[in-house]
Amino acid sequence: MNLNKNKDQVGLLEKIGYGLGDTAGNFVYQSVLLLLGFFYTEIYGLSTTTVATIFLVVRIVDAVTDPIMGAIVDRTNTKWGKYRPYLIILAVPYAIASVLVFTVPDLGPEGKVIYAYATYTTLMLLFTATNIPYGALTGVMTSDPKERASINATRFMFATGGGLIVTSLVLPLTNYWSDPAIGYRNAMILMAILSVILFVICFATTKERVKGLASEKGKGNFIKDIKFVFKNDQYRLVALATLLMVSAQTIKNTTQLFYITIYVEDAVAYSALFLSIWMVGGMIGAQLATKVLDIMDKRKAYIMLLYICAIMSAISYFVGNTNIILIMVIQFFVGFFNQMIAPIWFTFTADAVDYGELKFYKRMDGLTLSFTLFSLKLGLSIGGALAMTIMGYYGYVSGGVEQTLKATNGILFVFAIVPAIVFVLTALVVSLFKLNSKTIALNALKLQELRIK
Repeated sequence: MNLNKNKDQVGLLEKIGYGLGDTAGNFVYQSVLLLLGFFYTEIYGLSTTTVATIFLVVRIVDAVTDPIMGAIVDRTNTKWGKYRPYLIILAVPYAIASVLVFTVPDLGPEGKVIYAYATYTTLMLLFTATNIPYGALTGVMTSDPKERASINATRFMFATGGGLIVTSLVLPLTNYWSDPAIGYRNAMILMAILSVILFVICFATTKERVKGLASEKGKGNFIKDIKFVFKNDQYRLVALATLLMVSAQTIKNTTQLFYITIYVEDAVAYSALFLSIWMVGGMIGAQLATKVLDIMDKRKAYIMLLYICAIMSAISYFVGNTNIILIMVIQFFVGFFNQMIAPIWFTFTADAVDYGELKFYKRMDGLTLSFTLFSLKLGLSIGGALAMTIMGYYGYVSGGVEQTLKATNGILFVFAIVPAIVFVLTALVVSLFKLNSKTIALNALKLQELRIK
């Protein structure tokens, strides 16, 4: 494929700068994914039913706003570009909201529930407003599929690095103060300050290069734009695969702290290490994703890794709760293969946009990416709510009380078996993709030729 390297080559500094944007985002995203369920039940004092409802309602409400934000972003035109301005404008509000979510207010039971709804909704809406333009940047930094894969490999390595900072720094910091509620709040203040700095760096180091085809100017209205996105048969499959895969990952991530602190014997002291070793494996796996694509077709690699993730999750069901070394080794490889998927999965959105642009002569990175985030958040809501609901069904009781054998076995089932089933379902959807490495490269070449004309 003879792409214009001067236009499509992205330097290492820019890739790192872009990746630091996801480090900033993951200070909050991973805190919500890994810690919020535990924080709400064990520190904040909410029941599993209330937490499940909050996760479901807030994330669905937030997901509905994604297409609106995507349409706004696609209609944005400034001297800084379409997408970059949002990173610097919203960095501070996003940081403040993250601290408020992990703050325990001096309120009664009903007041605390209302506060949780209000602060968590605000945070997720700001996550939408920053993450949609951030994610859409990949599609306009370069039109080269290999460069996009490289950008996303670097991105997800830094994203996982953000998660590693959360697991290795936030959890120990929460124990530094005698009151864990104060510990969580102060730890998130530190994360918030760092996130603002990294968003500014991301804004300053990235550049928007790719322009849409001339025939797409004069876009239609919002409803027509949504219909356009879903006319794209390949994107519909990408969105469904996203929903299922994120549901699987959220179920597993939501129950990690419960698994290591309740199911595994005498392992509370290892909780930070358990979460951190996932991140270490993930950083390595994300960086090796491009190596996999050098030797395998992109679609086949995605399917293979999904089946491996299913196997690695299910293995935990059979290893017992006393062999801490084996448990840590499995956790490392769970992170390794989960994050190896991430750069491959995420580039399929841009590939589907290319496919749609070639087919319909219209490009909408922001709106399409917003529906990917819609699917992601729907997966977050379903996965988080399902995990908490099943744990409640098995008899889990919040508040640090002694759990029954049935409850601890329920935690194991949700942590190991349920995600494995959903990973397999995701692989079956991906097997329906028409987009493979050859087709993706050919589409990119055709689009470049059309832009030159």
